[in-house]
Amino acid sequence: MTGFVAGKDVKIVASIDSDPLLQARIAKVLGADILEIRLDFLEIKEAVQAKKLFDLLDQQGGVPRIATNRVHTEGGSWQGTEEQRITLLEDLIPYVDMIDIERKCTDCLRNRLVEEAKSQGTKVIMSSHFFETTPPEKDMVAILNECTDKGADIAKLAVMPQKPEDILELFHAALQARGEVCVIAMGELGRHSRVVACRYGSLLTYGCVEKPVAPGQIRIDQLKRALETTV
Repeated sequence: MTGFVAGKDVKIVASIDSDPLLQARIAKVLGADILEIRLDFLEIKEAVQAKKLFDLLDQQGGVPRIATNRVHTEGGSWQGTEEQRITLLEDLIPYVDMIDIERKCTDCLRNRLVEEAKSQGTKVIMSSHFFETTPPEKDMVAILNECTDKGADIAKLAVMPQKPEDILELFHAALQARGEVCVIAMGELGRHSRVVACRYGSLLTYGCVEKPVAPGQIRIDQLKRALETTV
């Protein structure tokens, strides 16, 4: 673990969803700042599996990492129970720099995970995904603030825009939010948001090593070049 601290400069997150050692090596070469270890896509169900992977990743050279374990409704593929899902994330808190948990997770489980992360100095990303639409601007502000109020160090909101105005409203919501944010407009229409959202306070942007893990993701090296000409 490398002691990542969120700052004002946007960080590129590489979504690692298969062949993790190879993808991690490539991601580092391409310019990723952080690795998002997708436990659900990697079919990691036990903490011992993840710890072995983390040891091998550390041998390749330390890059800050996020542990993410998504359910189907949030774009993931986790097969176990909610208790098992959250317990796995809890067990991995000492070995990662950030934990990603969904805003819609059951209150008692989410609060338990957030409290444990806080006690160990691990940052919390709290995520909300809208894969078919974009909520009204006032609702997006409320969602981001709710995540902050529930303990998020970074409130993450990903939406699917239907028109360009949706993206503008997302950016406006980011500017109004009380805490630190990561905002993403998914899909082809929102593709450019992964580059320019940092202008509106978004601290993280997610890229892929090979195929996109989420709609509209840009390959890390392309994303890095675009950011260098934008930021």
